[in-house]
Order: sequence, then C-alpha cells, then structure tokens
Amino acid sequence: MLRSLACAALKRRLTLAVSAPQLQLPRSSSSGSGSSSHHLTAPATRFLSTVPSLGSPKKSFNTQPLETEGIGGNLLAALNDENPHVNVVRYEHKDRLWTMNRVQYWSEALAIGLLDYGLKAGDRVVSWLPERFSEQMVLQFACSKAGLILYELDPSLAIKDPEAAKVALRKALTITKANVLVSQEAGDDVNYVRLAHAVIPELEIQDMGNGIPFLTPRFPHLRICIQTGFDDEEKHGWFRYHHMLTPGSDDWDSYQEQLDETGTVITADMPLKGTLEVDAQGIPTAVGKSFSNKDVLEQNLWPTYCKILQKEFHEVEGVGVVF
Repeated sequence: MLRSLACAALKRRLTLAVSAPQLQLPRSSSSGSGSSSHHLTAPATRFLSTVPSLGSPKKSFNTQPLETEGIGGNLLAALNDENPHVNVVRYEHKDRLWTMNRVQYWSEALAIGLLDYGLKAGDRVVSWLPERFSEQMVLQFACSKAGLILYELDPSLAIKDPEAAKVALRKALTITKANVLVSQEAGDDVNYVRLAHAVIPELEIQDMGNGIPFLTPRFPHLRICIQTGFDDEEKHGWFRYHHMLTPGSDDWDSYQEQLDETGTVITADMPLKGTLEVDAQGIPTAVGKSFSNKDVLEQNLWPTYCKILQKEFHEVEGVGVVF
C-alpha cells in the first residue's frame, strides 16, 4: 500500500515537472520587445553572459545578410534575433562576457528609461564616461534607439587637472545645452560626483526621490543627472544608472510605444554623435560636427559599438564599472 502511494506521488511530481513553464530569456525583435519577468530574466541573462562560447566567437555568427537602414539600434535588434547567445564583447574588468542578447536587452531598457522620463529624439546627452566602461557602450546603443545626440567629454582631464575638468564640464553643459549628464561616480583616484557638485551645486540640495523635477538656473536645459554608483549617500540629486534601466514586456512593445507617443521615427540620417571642439588644455570651446547613425557605422567612430555590429568579437581592457 505504501509503495503504491509513493509511486503515485512520484508520478505526479514527474508530470508537474514536465508540464511546468520553463524560464525564458528576454526576447527582442527589431521593434524592441523585452521581458515580462525582469526579476527572472535579468539574472539569467547575466549568467549566460559569463559562459564562454564553444569554439571561436567569430565563427558562431550566421553569415546571412541582414536588412538594416544604417541604424545601430535597429541592427543590434536584428542581430539579436538571429544569434542572441553569441558572445560579442569581453570586458577585462571582472572578466565579464556580454552576449548579443545582453547588449540588446540592457540598451533597450536604458532607451525606454530615458524616453519614459520625458526625453525625446534630438535631446542632448553629455557622457563623462570612459570608452572602456560597459555603461558607455550601452548608452551609445540606447541613444541610437531613442534618437538622442551623445556628446563625450574626456574624463581623463580630471586625473591631471581637476580644476580644469570643472571648467570643461561647465563649458560642455553650456555649449551643448545638454538635457542629460551621465558620469561615473569615481575612478582613477578622482571623485567625479564631487567635481560635478562644484559645477552644479543644486545636485547637493535636491532630492530626486521626492519626484520634483531637477532644476538649475546655471544650466536651464539640464533635466537629469545620472551616476554609475550603487548608493545615494550625498548623491540625492542624481539618479543611479541602473535605476534608469526599464526593461520592456512581452505583453506590449514599451520601446516602440514610447516612440509612437511622440510620433518619432528613427532614421539613418538622424544625428547620433555630437563632437566638441577643445583648446590645448582640453576644455570645450564650441560644438563641432555632428555624425548621423549611418556616419557612426561607416566611419567606425565608436570602437566597441561598431565591432558588435560588424560581428567581430571585441575585448576591452582597463578597469571599469559593471552594473
């Protein structure tokens, strides 16, 4: 009798195990759908991104031609549809491997977060991040997806001359009329948040947790400041980078919905990369030439970004932040 009951219970468990839903990784298409279970899919994506590919990463891509309009964000989504789990870039810091799926998932999540905050195509972002940061790569793809113009301010000036770096930041925010500032918290023995506070003192007195829009009369166009740190201590005027990541859902296309609300259509000719003219000291003096989505791809202006889209496995050296 007991043996029969045990067999029956075991049979029920096996039946439940077979019929149980399986964990799904976030799937993305060229229209940008995300995942409906962020707390499940994000860790799964992180796990897979640390597993090396079997064989050469370069040979694991399909060779079929992809239809693209010269837009990095759209091309990334198309590549992800074909080969979501291929390794595309390795960051030496913490030995982190990124799959195509992970790049697409987080860049779309950042694009949704920025658009959801109220930004629109043509708005300007000043990045104070080094090229070696994975956060910079994700930001580049997010700007392509959202139609934002990304200006890059060299953070290495702060290592040599912190006072000059403050002047450079002030000038960059002024001449670009930046709507967004993205900065690392600290690195290379430099506290970038403190330098930014000297330029934008309102960051020390405002608390974004209150839901009140950020306001500074010094830079009236500036609407949001984002830092890569993981705490809010003495940084209440900032948003954390990883808090801006807003994954989509399988139930609706959150990314495309944000674009549709403003009637935005991302094209290859839309400006993506802005440049700054600087003097001998490295301080911006004027806004330089702008490059479109198509220009960035054709001229290989962003190394990691372009290597991923060219289907070439890429390694990035140096210490950086990994969210």
